[in-house]
Order: sequence, then structure tokens, then C-alpha cells
Amino acid sequence: MFGDWQHRFESAPVSYAAGGANRAEFRTAIQAALKNKFFYTNEVRLDIVLYLDLQTVLETDETADVDNYAKAVLDGLKGPHGILFDDTQVQALTIHWLDSYGRDRTYFEVSISSSPDDFMLKPVEFYEMPDGLWYPHGRRVRSNGGQEDLSDRNHYAGLLILETMASVKRDARHLFRRGGMDRLRAYQRGMHLSSSARGFHRSRIDAGFSMHPRREWRAACEAWRADHAEDVGEIERIVGEVRENYGKMAAILAGQLPSGEDLGAEDRPLSMNYDRT
Repeated sequence: MFGDWQHRFESAPVSYAAGGANRAEFRTAIQAALKNKFFYTNEVRLDIVLYLDLQTVLETDETADVDNYAKAVLDGLKGPHGILFDDTQVQALTIHWLDSYGRDRTYFEVSISSSPDDFMLKPVEFYEMPDGLWYPHGRRVRSNGGQEDLSDRNHYAGLLILETMASVKRDARHLFRRGGMDRLRAYQRGMHLSSSARGFHRSRIDAGFSMHPRREWRAACEAWRADHAEDVGEIERIVGEVRENYGKMAAILAGQLPSGEDLGAEDRPLSMNYDRT
């Protein structure tokens, strides 16, 4: 947590070519050794050092090429009991081996580096947002050096802000494309309107995570709001301001509004009411 993490795994590394049963056993061993209470949520640098017996590597066929070990290690580091959500978080990967000085001393070490703020405390669940991606969200946060549970108010406020940001990003990309930008340029401009939270494609998320389709968590939010009108009013005011400010930014980026000029209600390119469908 806070950027840098390192762990020594006492089990021998297993090649991805070792077969499904061996890989599954290896993944279980990795996750049993993990004691982290958080996930890295964004891009990371991953360094793997394999400690292998030199003579075995050079004079037998018992070991694999180093790149064949990387995938098996990565599989063990992701999922509900891991430290990463998906392989796509690994922006840089290095792997090399050193002499372990004995057949019975094989093990491996993993180091991860990331931005200090790109972590989320366990347990984490995934919520579908308007851009079609699924975002990690947890009910536990860091507080004064410890941990505390989010109130229902802050839980739903967080989800509604995520929903707003995802909707603004999606609508802005459509606006940019209608204005003549190509797909890449629209994506790049849309990054200026994205929160630091990263969404994941559904196919990238391990089956062991709890998944909440948008319709499902929205229904739970509506049930909660029925008894918390005052809290909901404050949340919707904040969400409305977020959408308005980012709507203005989208118009500026699309070239529809000179920088510094305000938008009238009739000129706003994005709906100020978040979609509840």
C-alpha cells in the first residue's frame, strides 16, 4: 500500500506450461501466502525475481524459459484473494532469475510499484456504470491511519459520483465524434473528463468478485433514498454541480464554448440530470 509492495514466496515457481492442475495449485499457494488487505486499482510496475538452481537450469529440461513463469505468477496475484484485479494493470514487467545455490532452495520474489493513492481496501465489489465498464468500489476506507466503514450515505454518494463521471465521459466522446474527431482523439480528449477511478471490461474481472449491474444497485439506491430525502438532496446537489462543471469542460474541449464563457441552460450539450434507466 502507498505505492510499493514486496513479498517473498517460499514455493517454487511454476511455468504456465505446467498444466491446469499444477497452475491451479500454484495460484492457491500464492494467494494463501498473500496477507495484503488492499488492491492496487490502477497501473503498476511488476518485478519478478526467480531463484533457481543454476545447474538445473543449464543442464536439465526441468525449468522453463523465464517468460513462461510470468503468466503463472500474474494469475496468482489477481482475483478476490489477490492484490490486482487484472493483467491489464501491469504497465511494465521485468522478470529474471538468479542462482538459488541448491535444488531445495527455489523460491521467488515479487515487487510492485504504483502511485501512492491507487489502492482500495478489501473487500471490493464491482458496479456497472453508464459507459459499459465496471468500477471497483469498497465500503472500507483509510481514516487517521486506520480503517472505517463508509456510511450508506457516503457509499451511495460515491456510486452516484462515479456514475456521473462515467456518463459525462461517455457523452463527451459522442460529442467529440459528432464534431469530427476520430476515435483516438475523442478518447484522448475524454480522458480530461475522467475521474482517477478506472473501469474494467466485464471479461477482465475474475468470477469470484461480487458484481452489481447498474439496474440492481440503482434499485437499492432508490429504496434507500425513500427514507433519506435530506441526505439525497445534498448528494444530488453535489452530483449536479459535478455534471455541470464537467459539461462545460466538455463543450470547451469540443470547441463549442470559448474558455471562460458560461453556458446557459439551453446551450448545455449534456443533460444535467443523471440517467436513471
